[in-house]
This record gives sequence, C-alpha cells and structure tokens, in this order.
Amino acid sequence: MRVSTTQFSNMMMTVMQRQSSDLARTFGDISSGKRIQQPSDDALATVKIQHLNKEISSLNQYIANVNALQGVLQQEDTLLTNMVNVAQRARENVLLAGNGAFDANNLESLAGEIDEQIEELKSLANYRLADGQYMFAGSNTLIEPIRQSLTPDRFFYDGDDRQRFVAISASTKLASNDSGQDLFFNTGIRSDGLSSNSSGVNNVKVESEIAFQAYSNISLTFNAGTWSATATAWDGSTTSHTVTPTGNQLDIGGLVSAEFTGTPTDGDQFTIENLDTFTALTRLSSALKSNSDDLQQEISTALSVIDKTIGNLGQTQTAVGGRLNTLDSTFNSHSDVVLMDQVLRSELEDLDYSEAISRLNLQQTALTASQQAYVNIQGLSLFNFL
Repeated sequence: MRVSTTQFSNMMMTVMQRQSSDLARTFGDISSGKRIQQPSDDALATVKIQHLNKEISSLNQYIANVNALQGVLQQEDTLLTNMVNVAQRARENVLLAGNGAFDANNLESLAGEIDEQIEELKSLANYRLADGQYMFAGSNTLIEPIRQSLTPDRFFYDGDDRQRFVAISASTKLASNDSGQDLFFNTGIRSDGLSSNSSGVNNVKVESEIAFQAYSNISLTFNAGTWSATATAWDGSTTSHTVTPTGNQLDIGGLVSAEFTGTPTDGDQFTIENLDTFTALTRLSSALKSNSDDLQQEISTALSVIDKTIGNLGQTQTAVGGRLNTLDSTFNSHSDVVLMDQVLRSELEDLDYSEAISRLNLQQTALTASQQAYVNIQGLSLFNFL
C-alpha cells in the first residue's frame, strides 16, 4: 500500500491536533479544579449537580431567613423582658397605692412614678426596628400602634392582631412579631352605671373574644321598656347592637352577656369597658392625684389589669423562646444538609488532581513523541540514499 506524503501529513496533523485538544482540556480541568467543563463531559453527573445546586441555593436562602428572624426575635425577647420589669414595678406601685398611711403628697408622688412607667411601657410597645417598622403593630407596621385617644384617659391600639410570618423551610413559617393588642388590650372588663335605684349590671362575660376586641366600651341604655346598646371602637367610631333580654340575662349583640340585677327604669345607663393596661394605670394615676373617692376601685381595677398584662407578656415571651429554639434546630438541620450536598457535589464535579496530573504527563509525552516522529519521517527522502 502506498502512502503519499500528503496523506501522511494529514494523518499526523489529525493525531497531533487531537492530542493537543486533549492536553488543553486537561490543562483546563487542572486550572478550574473541575472535571466537568460542559454538560457533554458527563450528562448524568451534570443533572445531579444542577439539582444539588438548586437545593443548596434554596437552603442558603432559608438560612439567611433564619438568621434575620433570629435577630428580630432576640430584640423582641429583650423588649418583652424590659416590659415585664416595668410592669412589675408598676404593680408594686399599685399595691403601695392602697397604703392607708400615705398622705396626699405621698399619693401624688406615687402617681408621678406611675406616669413615668406608663410612658416607659408605651415607648417599649411603640419600638421601631432599624428598617422603621413598628415591632408590635401586627401587620400594620408603619403606624404607631399605641396611641392616646381624644378622651384624655383612654388609649387605643392602631395596629391589627395579625402576625408577620417568615419561611424558614419549605413547609415551615414562623411569626416574626406579636400584636400589642394581645399584650396590653382586652386585659379586663369593668362595668359602671347610673341608675335610679339599686339595679346594676354584673357578671359580664365575653361571648365573642375576637369581635369584642374591636371595641373600647359598650354603652347600655334603658328607655321605654327597651334596652339599646352602642359599641365604641378604639378609633372613636360607634356601632349600634341589639340587646336581647332573657330573664335577668342580657345578650348584647353576641359580643358580651351580662346579668342585670334589680328592676330597670327609664334613663338607666351602664357602660361595659374593655380595659387596657395604659388606661387602667392612667386612671389610677388621676385618682391618686385627686385622692378620689373611687381610688380603691381604681386600685382594684389596675391590679387586675396589670396582673393580666404580666401574664400576657410572660406567655408571649415563652412563645418567642419556643420560636428561637425552633430557629436553632432548623439552622443546624439546614447547615448539615448543605454540607452533605456540597460533599456530594464535590464528588461529582471536583477533579482528582493525582489522576489529572498523571494524565497530563502521559498526554504531553504522547504529543512530544508524535511531533518527533512526524519531523523524522517527514525528513526521509530517497535522495538521501543516492
């Protein structure tokens, strides 16, 4: 078989180009540290790597959410601790207010301390995060939640009772805040009234907790043998409700029920108040400053309300602690899975340097040999033997 010079040159060039290409690929593998430069290098491994990258990216986002939420909840836990401390000091002052040995100056001084504690508690409840959102405003985070109404001794909640949730895994979301309404409002019920005889409204029971939370008070009036009720919301708006009497029991629009004692007469008026912490303490302070005849009643009301508030704060703090524990365990779980995925990905795509360097040396030797053979054979000629 005759092999022409042209055929030989083409064959050797093809071999050397393939060897050079293999050598360049090996250089690329070593420089990048990856054995897969394009999907065609290992299609099955490429698909697995894509799935692992997607899972790692998703878990890293969840880990970022966990870290951000952990910081917010730690802030809330600190705020709740401070609130409990302020509420405990306020409770001590409420108890001191019942000291019969205190004169008017002592009571006024005590009222001043309670005023300071009201402001401190209000400041903590209206805490703003670094991004400007109010911590205890529910989902209405851009409006100051605890505000004083036009009626000087009443406060109202201008947020809502919703919570903001953050996803920490594909199936788990945790609340990032708690509502100030659950902490300081709906902490007690008080009924007062004016009647022409010894009749009264007692044993008030909330029938619809969610509906009743929307109102600061309900006013009952008896005229022409019929009861009527007007509910006043925290923002001052009013709504009429039907009163259904059954014997001596009154059902007020499904919001609350109450027991009526005595015989009602035209003009009788009663008010059922949905008390909040700030209002109860403010009224106690006013009673202390004026040494009011209602002082003992205000002390009793304030003590009941502050005890409920401390209980609410404690329950919320426990819930926040539970969320922080969940975050810790979730963080550890995500971190372990990310580490495992990274190991699996490394096994699929990372280069075995020992094998790659051995292959590089072999390819360099083969290419050098091909080049030398080509040069030597190309130089052969019959004229050398003439």
